[in-house]
Amino acid sequence: MLTAASIFFVTLLTSLQQDPISDLIDTAEKSPPAQILLLADELAPRLDAKQLIDAGKRILTASPKAMLALGQLQTHTDAPLHIEDLVSLLRPEFDELSQATLRIFRNDVFYDRQQPATALQQWVASLSSSNVEAWTEAQLCLVSNAPAALRRIALRELRSACYDAENTELATLAILALARSSSPISPDEVSLLEKVAEGINQHATHARSLLAGLQQEQLFRDKIDSFAKLYQNNPNVAVPDEDVDDLDSLRELLMRIERQHMEGKNYTRQELIGAAADGMLHLLDPHSSYFSGGEFSDFMFGMTQEYGGIGAYVQTIDGVFTITRPIYSGPAYGVGLLSEDRIISVDGWSTIDQPNDEIIKRLKGPPGTTVNLEVVRRGWSEPHFYDVVRDRIKIPVVRSDILPGGIVYIELISFSSDVAQRLFDVIADARKQGDVNGVILDMRNNPGGYLNEAVDICDLFLPAGKLVVTTKSRSSRNREYRTRGRAFIPEDVPLAILMNKYSASASEIVSGALSIHGRAITIGERTFGKGSVQNVFEMNTSADEKFVDTDNGAGKNGIHDEWEKYTDNNDNDKYDYGDRVKLTIAYYYLPDGSTIHTLRDHLGKVTRQGGVSPDIESAFGEVPFIEAREISHLLEEELIQDYAKLLFEEHRQQAVELAINDHHNIEDYPGWNAFYEGLNTELKGGEIRRWVRRYLRTRVSDARGEVFPGNGFIGDYVEDPVLLRAIQELFGSLELDIAGISEYADINTTNG
Repeated sequence: MLTAASIFFVTLLTSLQQDPISDLIDTAEKSPPAQILLLADELAPRLDAKQLIDAGKRILTASPKAMLALGQLQTHTDAPLHIEDLVSLLRPEFDELSQATLRIFRNDVFYDRQQPATALQQWVASLSSSNVEAWTEAQLCLVSNAPAALRRIALRELRSACYDAENTELATLAILALARSSSPISPDEVSLLEKVAEGINQHATHARSLLAGLQQEQLFRDKIDSFAKLYQNNPNVAVPDEDVDDLDSLRELLMRIERQHMEGKNYTRQELIGAAADGMLHLLDPHSSYFSGGEFSDFMFGMTQEYGGIGAYVQTIDGVFTITRPIYSGPAYGVGLLSEDRIISVDGWSTIDQPNDEIIKRLKGPPGTTVNLEVVRRGWSEPHFYDVVRDRIKIPVVRSDILPGGIVYIELISFSSDVAQRLFDVIADARKQGDVNGVILDMRNNPGGYLNEAVDICDLFLPAGKLVVTTKSRSSRNREYRTRGRAFIPEDVPLAILMNKYSASASEIVSGALSIHGRAITIGERTFGKGSVQNVFEMNTSADEKFVDTDNGAGKNGIHDEWEKYTDNNDNDKYDYGDRVKLTIAYYYLPDGSTIHTLRDHLGKVTRQGGVSPDIESAFGEVPFIEAREISHLLEEELIQDYAKLLFEEHRQQAVELAINDHHNIEDYPGWNAFYEGLNTELKGGEIRRWVRRYLRTRVSDARGEVFPGNGFIGDYVEDPVLLRAIQELFGSLELDIAGISEYADINTTNG
């Protein structure tokens, strides 16, 4: 079972579907503001600097919830973009969206930044006197982060409000805000806080908590003063200038953090050392990193993509644990569970208001065991119960379809184990069904994976002996990787590769090698530029807990599975890996001698741009802001989803045909005029049509037990201009006219 956390995604779809930022935006549209902030925080560590910059640029055209998600991502970069535009999310009624927005403005990354502070101050000035909660929270943001001049003004306003005898609510909130800030609080202000604490309401409880914090802070400062006096009176404490061990400075730093830093007590020494190690590695390059045991466990899951569970993509939507889509080869779909089903209990244990991780932990288990689920579905008058027999779940990494004209479209989601074999099987099955006139490999948003799988994929299209890639390292001889057998796909079958700026590593090797050898035409955007080899090494300072590797029908896999017995050395009721280090040990070089790796200096500045340039540039445009905002509103009202559901239930055969290809014709949709008029929207019918069809394709996928390749509009030849351009190029190489294929006749095939 996948988590929503890893999940900007649905979980771990960061690397399995379209680009992780778009996944986050899709999830954000269905989530409450507080959860949006958490989802963004969970995604941010998986993004590099370039992706964070791109997220900032998208703020200008994003819908409100998407703006909130993108804004929270900006709190994880030293150079936040367009953050001042988030002020547009602040509303006089000070709802959940406004509260979440101010939480973003309070982040330390905006300290001393003029633009967001000025924008926030202007919003504060526009508030009426009745909006005391919004006013005090905004002033607290300014006191915390604004440049000195604005900070002083806000602090003066806040302190003045503490003594407002006519507006007691304002005075109460102001003193609470002042006590929450990092500004010194005077004895008189402490007295005001103590008066608030004498009450019996929630403000009193908050005040008592703040007073306890002030007392602890004072005790801590007294301890620091005692240590300082000790150091002054004992010259032997000082570190000598001569014969200093290189690590003495780190030891001293650890001591000072543990004894003096305000948050030092909240971190173990192991966590601090791990952070220091990770800092050293990131100084070298963005791809080397230090894994704690828990982080390595997540890393291994991302590479193997297997687990024991019910088989479904899940996330919490509107506070309820929901199946966003079942894995159609899994047991959940086998017993009848569908997209949008809501699981309200697991083996009698309620999932309401429970953390995703805890719910998923209960859904996982040894293959062959049974879990009982209580499920609600729209249209049911009462819940239904399902017994689901857990199975070993393998997440699909290849999705395919045979497009009109004998074009085999294959989406490569990642280069995990045996992906080349799956690709072979897809093309072999297509050949059995008829002539294969062309192949499209869609590697947009593909983050890469195993090198040997990239070589094996090239082996399907190139004759034996062709150089695919060379690795060059410091510690060993250069190694060449070449194709080994005859091409499975003959050269007279044209090949197109789709790529974008999120295509990385192994996907860049495949697209670069096949393009250089003249075997494929590449279409899309310049790729990411990650052409380096990382190896993961165990640390001698920690070891994995021992476990019993059992054979569950697929053989022993050498890694710990949830159901396998282990020795719990630290009695924490979970299996613990030892720490690992991932080091960049080599660079990839393409057959023409070029490297796809982007090189940076020690300050992070790009010194040589990497990546693979496409033969034909083409991009999937973003949804215009006005359309995104209006569509977001219609989706929140579930008007589009309800129409798609009704259409599928009452006109199933026609709905299937529309899901496959509606030729952009709204007249083929039963009851369209009444539906469209009921929306009361300024969007054109064609703009609404494609969103209806997007949800209709979900219904059809559930009914037939097979997902449409791609994600959303990407991979849908009716809506995807990059895919259409590839089809057009393949037909051109075969000297065929795409307009002669009726399925494409009513669709614009020019690059959009």
